[in-house]
Amino acid sequence: MAARLGDGKAGGALVLVMIAVAACGRPTGDFGRAEPSFLHDKLLPAAGNLVAEHGRKEPVSRFPLTDDEIELRNRAWAFVRAPHVRDWWLDTLVEGERTRILPILKGGSAPSAEIVAMFPEIALPLLAPAYDRSRYHRYLLSDGRISTETLWTRVIDDARADTMLIPPFCDVAARVRRADVERLGALRRQRIVEAGLHDGAEARVWENEETIAWVWQALGYRAASYRYAIDHFQVEAPSGQLFAANRAYDTLIASKCIGAPAIRTVMPGGPGRHSRLMEARDPFDEPVLQK
Repeated sequence: MAARLGDGKAGGALVLVMIAVAACGRPTGDFGRAEPSFLHDKLLPAAGNLVAEHGRKEPVSRFPLTDDEIELRNRAWAFVRAPHVRDWWLDTLVEGERTRILPILKGGSAPSAEIVAMFPEIALPLLAPAYDRSRYHRYLLSDGRISTETLWTRVIDDARADTMLIPPFCDVAARVRRADVERLGALRRQRIVEAGLHDGAEARVWENEETIAWVWQALGYRAASYRYAIDHFQVEAPSGQLFAANRAYDTLIASKCIGAPAIRTVMPGGPGRHSRLMEARDPFDEPVLQK
């Protein structure tokens, strides 16, 4: 199976089957919390690790997840899915990203090279849709029975809710990054020569940093959506809530994590396969959005 996954388009066809299996999205309970599921918690992540390692040649660690690493991934879920737009297909893609069946989609106007290499051309528009910041605005307007003041209140509440979730996420992200600094330091201090241990440690750091960067990317997308809605509502439905909306938005985009070093200082000049970490957006180095 591993060999076949490395066969480009053949591996992509298998991934399409996996995505179809995951198409129902991750099951959620009260307040959008993920519910336990053997398919989504065990089977799909195991398949995704195979695709990531043998199909995309990404680092995959066999180390057990620490309690903080589990919490980091659970908290990430609140940011990377977009329940407020009720988009079934986007939920499916997010689940594909979470389980590593898909790489982290960057939301650009063109699919990434790794997506193009793995999937049939006909599937590319579905697997790499451009991020549309107007989607949230359209969703709010989709129910014509809602008053315009309620629309403004919704934007303010959503932006504030995202901002309130950032400090707890940053706390656990800081603990994970500090632990990774110690992990890498222990390898150097103890002069351990086992290749598997080195590879596993570096792979786990890569996985943790991908999760952290994924959240910051998602928050940037959300902030852009709120800005689009505020700007359009100023024309479509002027309101005295404009000041509160702008303040909620400004507070969100200025959010930044503290308590851990920037990743570029943790792995300076790291191996080539970690170059993507140096290019990713880092919450310990920059706010949600640059003004």
